[in-house]
Amino acid sequence: MRGYDYLDKNKDFLLLQECERRRIAEDLHDTTVQELVYLLQQLELSLIYFDKDPAQAKLELISARKNIRKIIDGIRDTIYNLRPMSFDDLGWNSSINKLYDELNAFNINVYFDIDDLDTSDGVTAITIYRIINELTKNVIKHSKANNLWVNVIKADNEICVIVKDDGIGIIDFNKENHFGLQFVQERINLLSGNFSMTTNNKGTEFTISIPI
Repeated sequence: MRGYDYLDKNKDFLLLQECERRRIAEDLHDTTVQELVYLLQQLELSLIYFDKDPAQAKLELISARKNIRKIIDGIRDTIYNLRPMSFDDLGWNSSINKLYDELNAFNINVYFDIDDLDTSDGVTAITIYRIINELTKNVIKHSKANNLWVNVIKADNEICVIVKDDGIGIIDFNKENHFGLQFVQERINLLSGNFSMTTNNKGTEFTISIPI
């Protein structure tokens, strides 16, 4: 039987690239492009009001300025997701702390117990970060959970990642859920890792092991 050879890895890598391009395209279309269209409409409306109702034109421009700031923040988030700058500047712990703060902004209790990881190879730690980011954001979006637990345990020969919630479970694998899990699975495959999931109406648990 042929093992998971070089051609398989190349295929997985290309598939992962296409998945990420699709994700970026969908995110830009659903957020930035729609916001820019609305902004253009606001500016056109301001021009209409400019001579007839200067006060209303000013209100539209104030609203447009607010929306521009929102668009800038959205683009910054997209850039950060492509490559978290804190990884390059400050390392693993800074990125994990930023993610913890982001998750805590939502109506959910977040518990992190995460070992420090070496970032020197430029691949493993950031890939694990992306996996945790994807799974936890899916919990926020879909699970209706009250609690979210994330554990990263570094042993001698592997890194174990556990993401668990007490939500409603994954009732059906709709397009968004399926795409997110495909994204996770492909990344784990590229690191020659293992991935398992248990889900029911009391919550969902993802367990991932990555060999060192």
